[in-house]
Amino acid sequence: MRKYLRKICVQVILPALCAVMVLLSATLPKCAAGGVTVNLDFRETSAKAGEIITLDVSFSAFPSITRFGPIEIYYDEEMMDFISVEIGQQIRDFTLKYEKSHDTNTVVISAVDEAAEEEIIQGSATGDEDNETTKAMSRDAVFSSDVPVVVATLKFRVNDQARGEVKAWLGSISGLRDSALENVVAGAGTSASLIVQAMVSSDATLSSLAAGSLKLVPEFDPGIFTYSATVSKNTTDVAVNAVAFNLKSTVTVEGESDLQMGNNQVIVKVTAEDGENSQIYTINIYRSESVLVDGLQLQDHDGITYDFVAFPDSLVIPANFYQSTCVVDGKEVPCFRRDGVLSVLIYVKTEETEPGLYVYNQETDIMRRYEPGKMILRSSMILTVAEKPVDVLVPEGFTPTTISYGSSEIEGYISKDHNTRIAYLKSEDGSARFYVIDATNGDLYPYKASTGVVSNLFLYLFIVCASIAVVEALIIALLIYRRRHAFRRQIKPRRV
Repeated sequence: MRKYLRKICVQVILPALCAVMVLLSATLPKCAAGGVTVNLDFRETSAKAGEIITLDVSFSAFPSITRFGPIEIYYDEEMMDFISVEIGQQIRDFTLKYEKSHDTNTVVISAVDEAAEEEIIQGSATGDEDNETTKAMSRDAVFSSDVPVVVATLKFRVNDQARGEVKAWLGSISGLRDSALENVVAGAGTSASLIVQAMVSSDATLSSLAAGSLKLVPEFDPGIFTYSATVSKNTTDVAVNAVAFNLKSTVTVEGESDLQMGNNQVIVKVTAEDGENSQIYTINIYRSESVLVDGLQLQDHDGITYDFVAFPDSLVIPANFYQSTCVVDGKEVPCFRRDGVLSVLIYVKTEETEPGLYVYNQETDIMRRYEPGKMILRSSMILTVAEKPVDVLVPEGFTPTTISYGSSEIEGYISKDHNTRIAYLKSEDGSARFYVIDATNGDLYPYKASTGVVSNLFLYLFIVCASIAVVEALIIALLIYRRRHAFRRQIKPRRV
């Protein structure tokens, strides 16, 4: 029995298995000996935002390959933008194709050596299919390498949002074929990554420099590093404001407090973001031994020049004013202030007049001689001419005119009876409206439209409402009367 079974295995089963293996070998794709590993590698080890980086796609070997792809390459699209792709230098005879979808972070590459494949196909068609010499000649016509070969180079730009590690990795890999027209086994190897360095600026310049309200000489320029200014004896501290071009730079100020008589140096040091580059700006502030800077002049709105002079000890200052300083032409001068009033009192003279107190408005440059008992200064009542907005209507009955007020001529409006003059003015708190200008006594007060029309309107409404109420009362009385009259005439049944 055993011999019979053994005979059946030898004569039937083994031949059948061999036939199946032959059929499978004929139907399954043939693979070249060995395999290829696909690797990714950035040429740069680090990069900064805005720089272009290069990604190499390489094969661990190149066994007479005539085509490859599609090969999927993924990348961090939130950190870098795709620019281009080129074929590797060693396989310049290949024709490269790629696809980049706008909706995905994938670049798909494929390449084929069309000339080599055409030569192989022609050699196979004209020669003997079993001729090994023909196949060997075909292989010799195709590039081959046992060491790694860069098959494609991709370029990306690192965007401004990139931080930390940037990566690229492989997806599916297929389509590798050699000169024997056999498929080559390929697998994914290493992915690629690099570190994006933060942009560090070396800029150590200033975008602005100011010393309070003082005028710097020369005028500020980022490329000029030495300035000068003058202050009066009353000034001991100056508020220096320095702003760097790069907000991440460090700015330090030394010497702005406790100013001594004579020259004082204020040092402004700017240290760049990189911590290495630095720049020093110097302000030479001269503190005068007088409360008044010599030779200082002021030109008012009318072009009249005034010279500042030291005021005598016998000078009488109006009530509620106190001694202070203000800045004229970038230099400090003594003045007298009153809380709530923009204008100040200064002691000056002209070529034709003796020294005296003047009311000076720093916004309008209007100067008026201070005359006790004739000039009224009120809080928030120093007004300036403002441009009337388009949506603000001129009161009815007023026409344009020129109004004289003190030494100024301003544009305003006059009423039909020529008794009221108004102008659109802005108060010290920034609000603007029409004001009545009383040229007789120099007074100013807000303009209010006449309320006579409004009063008549209420009277008319009252008369109309009263008339309607009387008519309604008469109608109600008439209805009641008719109802009672009809009730009386109604026939009433009698009881028997």
